Amino acid sequence: MKKDKKHLRTGFTTGSSAAAAAAACLEAMAAGLPPDRITIDLPGGGALTLPLHSFTKRNGQLIATIRKDAGDDPDITDKAVIGAVVTPILRPTSPRIRLRGGRGVGRVTRPGLPVKVGEDAINPVPRAMIQHEVSRRLPDDAGAVDVEIFIENGETLARKTLNPRLGIVGGLSVLGTTGIVTPYSAESYRETIRLCVEGIRREGFDTVVFSTGGKSERFARQAMPKMPDVVFVQIADFLGYALARAREGNFRRVILSCFFGKLCKWALGGDYTHAHTQAMDFAGLAEMAAAAGLSGEFCRFVAGANTARQIVESAWPEREAFLRVVGARALRRVRARLDPCVEVAITCWDFDGKGAVTWPA
Repeated sequence: MKKDKKHLRTGFTTGSSAAAAAAACLEAMAAGLPPDRITIDLPGGGALTLPLHSFTKRNGQLIATIRKDAGDDPDITDKAVIGAVVTPILRPTSPRIRLRGGRGVGRVTRPGLPVKVGEDAINPVPRAMIQHEVSRRLPDDAGAVDVEIFIENGETLARKTLNPRLGIVGGLSVLGTTGIVTPYSAESYRETIRLCVEGIRREGFDTVVFSTGGKSERFARQAMPKMPDVVFVQIADFLGYALARAREGNFRRVILSCFFGKLCKWALGGDYTHAHTQAMDFAGLAEMAAAAGLSGEFCRFVAGANTARQIVESAWPEREAFLRVVGARALRRVRARLDPCVEVAITCWDFDGKGAVTWPA
């Protein structure tokens, strides 16, 4: 992908920054001095080496910071200073690693997010990264450690994000699923989709499998192991553009793999589904539920939901019926963008890939 004839520069996530800061504290605890650079493991394999921004000792605490570099991605946290305060606990405790958020890290106040209500907004993958980096540097004969993650000016930066609307108060979230930030321009991404779709037809395949990202593609590949690699195309938020290219390619089958949030936006008619362009229309979803004859109580729950995930993971008995209503609506909208003779299927996955609902059934 290119921008102004230059390759777009990758960056690293807030989760990687926090994990590296915590790791620097542990290395300084062992060696007496912090390293200039810290190497951490990435969730998907491989490693990442980051420069240390600052290090201090204060009242028995070790404090290290990393200045986040988001590369060429337009990220509000680019150049933010993310740090860790590590406090040794000399006596054995369980757990040995106490992880919490400090200043500038938000707290979750509404359901529907990967982190439970009342907890610090450190998402599951960054949490695992931090614990992994600390654990592998903590000697077996040492006691325990308290690890506090902080983000300088995090509360101010958070006002420019969706956090307040999502019910994350007091700061930013510590995010990241791969540890790496991969930037793209919309024009470049569309061009990538076009080239992939044209390549599938040139190789003689009559089926294309569109997914909204790496995780939904991985689940689709596992479900369709005999499908050749070339037919899988990640379309991110560009549903309308991808369907237009599929129509031009005269495919016999178009398969879509997604999670519930994208499914909802497709059902509501979204062609480009980025959150900055198309916020989730919970009122529209509630109207959809009402039109399907679902109870007024459930419709009010949908209208007041915080995220699509909150709906799909709720305990409401009407959840399954609503999921099928949304999928059927999304299927109709996708079919309307393609020739009537094209076979279309949509699979919506749960978040661990162990369950899925497919339309048509």
